[in-house]
Amino acid sequence: MKKYYFIVISTLALLTWTVTCQQVLADEVWTTAEYNVVYHQDRNNTAIWHYDKDGVIFIDGLAGVYTDRGSYSGYWVQDSSSVCCDTYREGADGKPTYHWGRFKISFIDPDFPSRWQADISLCDRDPKVTWNGTPVTQ
Repeated sequence: MKKYYFIVISTLALLTWTVTCQQVLADEVWTTAEYNVVYHQDRNNTAIWHYDKDGVIFIDGLAGVYTDRGSYSGYWVQDSSSVCCDTYREGADGKPTYHWGRFKISFIDPDFPSRWQADISLCDRDPKVTWNGTPVTQ
């Protein structure tokens, strides 16, 4: 019976360690000239990043990709911005927002942690701003 408990406890400890390591890897942080950007979570194949107080970036195809990263497209949303778009996107809370823009990102280094460059637009307009992300390492 003692051997059984040892196996169960050892298995649970290993599973806890594995899950914890995966969560730490997903908590990437970058700094830009404007904000710190945090890899917050994955939803299906979409990576969700946070910046500033209420900014959220949805990046299609990036979820769970930690090596051989390339270029990806997505969009950002905020509670407010300098332009109110004619169309809406899903906001951070799942409700529609008219304050959004396109976000096209290219990773400079193939593996974690990686620098990146992103072109950002207001609504569906041409990109007006470029952010350069540099990993924050402990």
